[in-house]
Amino acid sequence: MAKTSDGAEQRRYRVMWDQNAGQEMYYNPPISPQRVAQATFGFFEGRPVDAYVGAMGSNAGFTVGWPTKVENAEFIVDRLQRGRRIGDIKLWRHAEQLRLAFEAGIDFEQVKVEEARRLGVDFFFRLAMNDWHHIASEADESNLWSGDFFAERPELWIGDEGARGWPEKLWNVLRFFQDFAHEEVRNLRRDLAIEACERYKVDGFLFDFMRCPGYFKRGAEEAGMPLMTELLAQTRDALRRTGSGRGRSIRFAVRVPNTIGGSERLGLDVRNWVKDGLVDIVVPSSFFAQDMEEDVGEWVDLVSDTPVQLYPAIEEGYAPGHTGNFNRWYFQPPVMSPMSNEMLRGIAARHHARGVDGIYTFNFFGSAPTYDYDNREAVDDVADPIRLQHKDKVFVVMRSHASFPNCLVTEHQLPLTLSTEPAAVTVDVPDDLRTVADRLALCRLRVHLTNVEVYDGIEVSLNGAVLECSNPIEGGEYRMRNGGQQWLEYDLQHALPAQGSNEIGLRLTARLERLAAEFDITVEDIELEIRYEYPNGAW
Repeated sequence: MAKTSDGAEQRRYRVMWDQNAGQEMYYNPPISPQRVAQATFGFFEGRPVDAYVGAMGSNAGFTVGWPTKVENAEFIVDRLQRGRRIGDIKLWRHAEQLRLAFEAGIDFEQVKVEEARRLGVDFFFRLAMNDWHHIASEADESNLWSGDFFAERPELWIGDEGARGWPEKLWNVLRFFQDFAHEEVRNLRRDLAIEACERYKVDGFLFDFMRCPGYFKRGAEEAGMPLMTELLAQTRDALRRTGSGRGRSIRFAVRVPNTIGGSERLGLDVRNWVKDGLVDIVVPSSFFAQDMEEDVGEWVDLVSDTPVQLYPAIEEGYAPGHTGNFNRWYFQPPVMSPMSNEMLRGIAARHHARGVDGIYTFNFFGSAPTYDYDNREAVDDVADPIRLQHKDKVFVVMRSHASFPNCLVTEHQLPLTLSTEPAAVTVDVPDDLRTVADRLALCRLRVHLTNVEVYDGIEVSLNGAVLECSNPIEGGEYRMRNGGQQWLEYDLQHALPAQGSNEIGLRLTARLERLAAEFDITVEDIELEIRYEYPNGAW
């Protein structure tokens, strides 16, 4: 086992599983303790998940799933009984389940702690530091997950003027977030963590700064850094005291933006948190849609030669420029789609190649009901770099997006407008394909284009070698369903990608002038697919 910054032994996790909402809300009341245990841990029971990271009842940071004594916090049942706005029927179910349970002398969070012990899984609570589940999409319409401390204290919000200058979509979110320049706001988060760790014999606690990222008025982030560091230091000291009294350390984790610079732009001084031993675990993360080109190399460098462990988060979905063959006239990309098991393996393999300690999965519990896609088989694979080595994978070139530009890299390689001038994108492949060529069943490049027609010429190359298209556009093809969109495919079996960075070249060699005047040919998506022969690959 590795050591924490205070010298205690700390377990290395293969997978940390984040469950950012109490599953009680998804069942009709009443629910039994046995069903609570199943609903919480049945997703991964027996899989290589070594740590569970769960919400403290609600997912918004103002209410909890037990009768709290923390100033400015509330028990969700008390809000229900005081007649506060419900907001969503599942929130009523959540509160009603807890009401019935506590009346019967049952504490669902204790049930979860005990089930984690039975399974040999470490138990972490997580706190959403500034979430948006307590408000409506465009207004303050508080619900049961909210709190009077939020609804009745608008002077503590970042506010309209404090968020001014950000793009409208982000402005409309940040203005309803609490401003951590206020001591009361910071104290609430600190005291919730302390109470949770004193009330329950947990193994760790996580501050989730990615739900949702925004903590200060625009321009005040750098000045807020010492305040956030003080918050962490105070919380860290309290958890150490609690753990010391039990003879067992309580690990302290943070989930932060997936770049060091992005974290610092929020006012999170992650470099000094690591250097000063304020945290045991760092979880770099994108937001909701996975960054398909994420490179955690700088994080590996940051935590090297320290006791701090690194667990990059993998999200359940991403935002491609296609609809995955789901055709409806109103369904226009980019749309959130499930990360396939092959994509999950690709991201995890890249992380392991950089030297991470393990993988953190976010929102995987919601994949099946959200996308009708069960991604849990990939959990068995992402936990182990050796198991991943010869498993099927897909690597995806990232598209630009507008999500949380205050902390995320939003400009990426796609979409790309083609011309007769050469253009290039890169894709990183951790697999050493050239040494295992005999194991390969398929290695293929797929390029998704719009406005391309039968008379157009497209040249695609890999690392300077021009590729032959396996499915060129041909006269007489029926194209009503895909309009001017086309996936072109290129067999790479005789031009295998290198281990590491690969350059994909793209240019027009011919273009119908009449169309060129009105329509650009754009590259919307690029996928590099690798499949291995059985028994490494699928049957």
